[in-house]
Amino acid sequence: MAEESVSRRYAQALLNQALGAGSLDTVSKELGGVSQALDGSPLLAAYLANPLATRERKKSVIGEVFAKEASPATMGFLNLLVDKRRIDLFSEVKSQFDAMVRAQKGVVLATATSAVPLAPAQVTALEKSLEERTGKDIELSVAVDPSLIGGILVRIGDTVLDGTVKGKLERLREQL
Repeated sequence: MAEESVSRRYAQALLNQALGAGSLDTVSKELGGVSQALDGSPLLAAYLANPLATRERKKSVIGEVFAKEASPATMGFLNLLVDKRRIDLFSEVKSQFDAMVRAQKGVVLATATSAVPLAPAQVTALEKSLEERTGKDIELSVAVDPSLIGGILVRIGDTVLDGTVKGKLERLREQL
């Protein structure tokens, strides 16, 4: 709980800095690259999380790995996390930052689960329909769950739209 609050504060500070500099998309893209690098190199992530490694050495490693791809704003943010001994919270800060960027842009996350894989045209049509229904831009992720039998289940935040055969059968059972 406390880590979430700390992560949110760092993410908000980075968002404010990126908005002020007009580099929101750049910083967001660079954080994605940093995240991929850390996910792809467990050794790097472990080293940065190691409390025995000095801050100066961690900054040096960050500089060697990310300086060519990252802007000064992103490098400054990574170094700040190292200075404040919060680099281990990077993934949580990035998640909070991504959510804030989506909110800033009016984009809502939605998940569509169907019994069979959806064709690209169906995904596009569903995304457009949800955008019309909500009045917001939708970032749709698609999943497959054969236990639904048929139909589609859509989650947008706390809202669930259940048009599945399984859901209809359960509602019918409750009514009977």
